[in-house]
Amino acid sequence: MISILKKSLNFIDCLIIILAVFIFAKMDYSDLSLLNKIYLASFGLWSVMLGVRIYIVYKNGGGKND
Repeated sequence: MISILKKSLNFIDCLIIILAVFIFAKMDYSDLSLLNKIYLASFGLWSVMLGVRIYIVYKNGGGKND
């Protein structure tokens, strides 16, 4: 499973995850602005698409050839 994650995640994906953790830790959830709601929705969509990409790589037997 780790090899599939290594093949499906790239540097930008890791950077997005790190920045999301930082932003979610600093976000004031009791007073969400429109920008915060848009960010939450876009991160949710990105997470779903990342899950689909990992599923496709898993079903194709590892995807990229090394």
